[in-house]
Amino acid sequence: LDKLHTEINRRPYIRRTGKESEQKYAIFRRPPVILSPPLSDLFSGQLRSSLHCSVCSHYSNTFDVFCDLSLPIPKRSSGGEVTLRECLDLFSQEEKLDKENSPMCERCNRRTECTKRLSIQRFPQVIVIHLNRFTTSRWSISKSTVYVSFPLTNLDLGPYGPVDCAVLYDLYAICNHAGTVNMGHYTACCLDENSWCFYNDSSVTPLTENQLQTNQAYVLFYQRSNSTATVRK
Repeated sequence: LDKLHTEINRRPYIRRTGKESEQKYAIFRRPPVILSPPLSDLFSGQLRSSLHCSVCSHYSNTFDVFCDLSLPIPKRSSGGEVTLRECLDLFSQEEKLDKENSPMCERCNRRTECTKRLSIQRFPQVIVIHLNRFTTSRWSISKSTVYVSFPLTNLDLGPYGPVDCAVLYDLYAICNHAGTVNMGHYTACCLDENSWCFYNDSSVTPLTENQLQTNQAYVLFYQRSNSTATVRK
């Protein structure tokens, strides 16, 4: 996405050989009347990281831009199914930080034990959700094949935002990863108007909604369905 954004915003090279060319170049430099939104406007959101000091109860917030949410997958002793909601809950779960891993408290002016919580401050038009199936230990890399169920429509991310309101998204594409850490293959499922298609290299075949959810789902692409947030009653 960063590369595409850079190329889209790159100024075109125009050879100038005189006054006429200079005039043409000046016209080219003018902002176009109709321009598709930059990729950042579509894919970029903003995360808020909130720290709460356990000593003085001071709250501090930092904000970071994101182009995808990388969600942890909850571990199941039986290896059973988990939901996307459980992944989101784990992502936004309050985390306790000890003195060694916590930043400086602005009020105490020293490192203290604190809690940290992540939330979405600004929602993008298109949100890319990465299911973190690959984990790295000191000696190896492993892949999780846990089945993660996810809604096709009306994914409500409002509970993970700054206010309690409905922020709805509809699924329009899935990136799948089949295989292992050492040898894998990527495929895609995409919504084409009102029907789903399965893309496997040069092969494109129809797909039913019942076939979308597998334990190979790796990256989910959702598009916002409501332009304005609806406050819950």
